[in-house]
Amino acid sequence: MEEALCPKIGMEFQSEDETYNFYNRYGLGVGFSVRKDYLNKDRDGVVTSRRYTCCKEGFKPRYEGDVKPKRTRAETKTGCEAKMGIILNREIMKYQVPDLVIEHNHTLHISECAHMMRSQRKVSFSQGAQAEIANDAGISLKQSHELMGKEAGGLGNIGYTRDNLKHYLRTKREWGLKYGEAGAMLRYFEEQKLENPSFFHAEQLDCEEQITNIFWADASMLMDYTYFGDVVTFDTTYKTNKEYRPLGVFVGFNQFRQLVIFGATLLYDETIESFKWVFGTFVEAVCGRHPKTIFTDQDAAMAAAISAVMPSTYHGLCTFHIRVNFMKHLGNYYKDGSNLPYRFAECVYEIEDKNEFIMAWDAMLKEHKLETNEWLCGIYACRKKWAKCFMKGAWIAGMRSTQLSESLNASIKNYLKLDHDLVQFFKHFNRVVDEKRYNELRAEYHSRQKLPMLRLQQTPVLIQAASIYSPCMFVAFQNEYDESTTMVILDQKHTTMHVEYSVSHYDGGRERRVILNPITKDITCSCNLFEQEGILCSHALKVYDMVGTKFIPDQYVTKRWTKKARSGGSVDCKGR
Repeated sequence: MEEALCPKIGMEFQSEDETYNFYNRYGLGVGFSVRKDYLNKDRDGVVTSRRYTCCKEGFKPRYEGDVKPKRTRAETKTGCEAKMGIILNREIMKYQVPDLVIEHNHTLHISECAHMMRSQRKVSFSQGAQAEIANDAGISLKQSHELMGKEAGGLGNIGYTRDNLKHYLRTKREWGLKYGEAGAMLRYFEEQKLENPSFFHAEQLDCEEQITNIFWADASMLMDYTYFGDVVTFDTTYKTNKEYRPLGVFVGFNQFRQLVIFGATLLYDETIESFKWVFGTFVEAVCGRHPKTIFTDQDAAMAAAISAVMPSTYHGLCTFHIRVNFMKHLGNYYKDGSNLPYRFAECVYEIEDKNEFIMAWDAMLKEHKLETNEWLCGIYACRKKWAKCFMKGAWIAGMRSTQLSESLNASIKNYLKLDHDLVQFFKHFNRVVDEKRYNELRAEYHSRQKLPMLRLQQTPVLIQAASIYSPCMFVAFQNEYDESTTMVILDQKHTTMHVEYSVSHYDGGRERRVILNPITKDITCSCNLFEQEGILCSHALKVYDMVGTKFIPDQYVTKRWTKKARSGGSVDCKGR
């Protein structure tokens, strides 16, 4: 080594830190790790003397117990006497080296292993910040370490090992939780509120002042609810952490029929009181605007809470869960080739007349001798929440199940782990939210970049629909228009204000009754497609075409399905 980098008797240093850094640099060049040994201070706390030794100084204490442990750590100390001592010279207020031993009694490390020596391992501020960003992005510790090694030209050039990085992240996490998980969570919420004052959060406390239920929604979620909160699904099947606390998410879909999140909650339990608090807090967050329809699974506590908190909201049951429960209770009928599954599906999805539904249901039970089946009796009692014929008056926007929530749960599983603490949970949950918002941004880009494909190029109503509807809704409208070309008008009756048409498919099928006001262009159809999903049906389009109406009247353009669905202002519960 260069002579200036080697320690000598009588060397002087301005401070203890300067001394340590010098001796540590010397250890890096020679190949040993430095350990801080004894320390003496005066009454004022000023260090008067100190000694630095080789990490192999001394010997490992012998085990003196009766039973020797099965596993013992390998011996590392060899009694090495290499050292450097310093003493404070009070006349010049500098540290001088009076004691120095250069020789080691062990093999020294090669330069390629220098980054593994304890005194040389250190995660710098910039490296730590990069590791935290990688951790927040869901990159594993191994991948993060390898990435930094690639950037530095090799793992030996980054100055620390993977264990050091793991310890650094664990220390940062423990520091973030110094006030406990609840304190860290409230601190996180306050940070979010500083970024955007419209961030909403609420916590429910029990009699011992412990946090039980938590609800939160950021400003974008509240804005999304303003535009698309007419139909909501709510599901709590996903359990978040090792305590298995249920995660409930309020979900809907946007003009591209993609998932949007309106708010989320962590529940202590799934009781009526907890659900009442959650739904009440959700209504408070969205300025008291109740959704028109909410879909859930068959949870009795949830149903009781919805009827109490949101009495004007139509409560629908997820048909997917109903089919799953049907298989649980009556799955044996799938094996023997019975027609029961098909008869049940017909009652759920196809029958449109209430009397016809009752007759078909009774016939199904009688045919298979299931009049006393407890599950079928229970599901029949709440038929108004799932049977198509009883849902005709409800606005459902094409939704019949909570599969949006199930899709979200699948995404959450890719981001969350059971060992995440609350703050980690919120950060990784935000990754899921950001992913869904970016999907909408991509759909918005493609809607402006790609031209819609018109099957009939010179059709005015299709040209209009292509200019106003989002791409997916234009496809749905074009399908209805194509279907209208196969419709025929069987009969028409004139009254003072209206004309009533009987419309059916050219080769038969169910006959629909369409009523048109020739002056205002108001139109209704017995299929109720517009009332339920916000898009004109093929029967209404056939009548419009026959009377010469070549454009969609303004009253039948549902804003939530248009390209301008997000136009208009939005305020939070404080009027901001």
